Amino acid sequence: MTKFKLKQLKGVIILTLILAIIFYFTGTNFQDQQSIAIAGIQESSDPNHPVEIYYGQPQFENLEAMLKDLAVKVYPEDRIQTLPLSEMGIGSQITITHATKVNVLDAKLTKLYRTWEETVESFLKEKNIELLGEDSVDTGLSSKIINNMLIKITRVEEVEIKEKEPIDYKVITKNDIDLEKGLTRIDQRGVNGEKEITYKVKRIDGEEVSREKINTKVVKVPTNKIVIIGIGPKYTKYGPYKDTINAAAREYLINGTALHCLMMRESGGSADAGYPDGMYKGLFQYSEGFWQSASSQAGFGGASIYNAQAQIYTTAWALTHGQGRRWPPWPGCSDK
Repeated sequence: MTKFKLKQLKGVIILTLILAIIFYFTGTNFQDQQSIAIAGIQESSDPNHPVEIYYGQPQFENLEAMLKDLAVKVYPEDRIQTLPLSEMGIGSQITITHATKVNVLDAKLTKLYRTWEETVESFLKEKNIELLGEDSVDTGLSSKIINNMLIKITRVEEVEIKEKEPIDYKVITKNDIDLEKGLTRIDQRGVNGEKEITYKVKRIDGEEVSREKINTKVVKVPTNKIVIIGIGPKYTKYGPYKDTINAAAREYLINGTALHCLMMRESGGSADAGYPDGMYKGLFQYSEGFWQSASSQAGFGGASIYNAQAQIYTTAWALTHGQGRRWPPWPGCSDK
């Protein structure tokens, strides 16, 4: 047989096949132009990859137009076959083999994927889903992929975080005899300091589950507050023996104005009051017996009862050693 005859025979065979296909679609499936034969989901030997078969009409000359007309949704991972080609304009049988659907719950966020991979490990690699550190999946990496399965990924993260915290300043008190009792003053204002604390924090799926302090560093040293507390006497500002009274008040930490008031009530400020035969004598009107006892204990033993300095210091001593009842409670003196 010549080459020319072989070519003729091949052309006849091809033409016969084309005519048979045209007859099948136009004569069998498209006799009624008002209807479209849709097979839909077909039985498949592979449950992971459901198969759907549809029939596209001949007036559409591309696959996208046929699928749009059929209202069929396909995804990039699905595999599609057409017979004959849609571009031939004689209609096509469209076979869609769907990829396996896999739901992934990753750190509490769920996302749907489609794949042709067969194991969890290869699926994660395909989708660039990395497991780092202590991350884990609820199925083994070698587990088989099953349609509509759920893979749960637990994300475990350990990070170091730094936090600033204030350092409270301390309040330091200092007594000052030169400041009147009951008064205070601020000698130095307090300023809080600051420290930086480093924690190792563990989070599971974004939620903190543990925290460990690993370092503390003082960033700013606090400035302590210094408060001066007055313990000194109230000084008299006028009258006889003012300086001596104030000196005795300072030594025994008593109210100098009250001491001055008592002296004025008792003797009018006269050191010789009661001289020579009075029962009570001197600035604070001592009896002879009480004077000998009190002046000796105050460190003025043997001093004259008319000695102004001895009377002032002895009285200051007596008032601070439980002897105050020896004098009447003169009105106004205790309020000085």
